[in-house]
Amino acid sequence: MRTVKARKQGNAIMVTIPSTLEVAMGEEFYVLQKKNGTLLFIPKVQNHFDQTEEGEFYTPDLNWAYEEPKGREWE
Repeated sequence: MRTVKARKQGNAIMVTIPSTLEVAMGEEFYVLQKKNGTLLFIPKVQNHFDQTEEGEFYTPDLNWAYEEPKGREWE
């Protein structure tokens, strides 16, 4: 298991990420802190659906017709 050390830089506390982890310069992360103090860094990924063609993920077998309720279904 790798260990890193927190250090102070200006008004911030920094944790250095070793180059062996191959994190790209400028890569963004979501940061969560658990109740027990665990820090979790989750890579912020691009929306994979931004660059898709219209209907690319269309699956006709799952396209069931939606029908409005006709009675007491919502009770």
